[in-house]
Amino acid sequence: MKNDRRAKLAGEFLLSIERLMKGTGVIFRSVLEDYDVTHAQFHLLMVIKGRSKTTVTEISRLLMIAPPTASRMIDGLCAKGLLKKEKDAADHRVTRINLTGKSKRLVTDLTERRARVLREVFQGEDEKELERTVGHLGRITDSCVSTVETRARRGQLE
Repeated sequence: MKNDRRAKLAGEFLLSIERLMKGTGVIFRSVLEDYDVTHAQFHLLMVIKGRSKTTVTEISRLLMIAPPTASRMIDGLCAKGLLKKEKDAADHRVTRINLTGKSKRLVTDLTERRARVLREVFQGEDEKELERTVGHLGRITDSCVSTVETRARRGQLE
């Protein structure tokens, strides 16, 4: 009985996350179009911003996508002047990916717009409850990433 309830909650959780992602996608679609960037590309830029001078392999792992997919996305963003590739100073076999001035402006602009919208969304919500929700979501996210990485190492991804 307990597993049935958890399965139902998991389904509701995923539906809520999907609706949240679609909603934020709609809000920022026009801004992203101004920069000629997709939501997935923006997410990639945010990952790089948080990591600074990362590699294709690290990006693919963090985004949970195949390295060739990450590489194609990176190449597309390089062509738009939003990313640059640099050889690692210590190991010239390694290529590091970094933001450009243009992508830093895009990330700053969209981060500020997203914060304004989310402040409006959170208006009237209890701060303590929001803190608990954010904490729970962070733990669930960490558990999900850990599970995916463990299954990938075992070759058990479906």
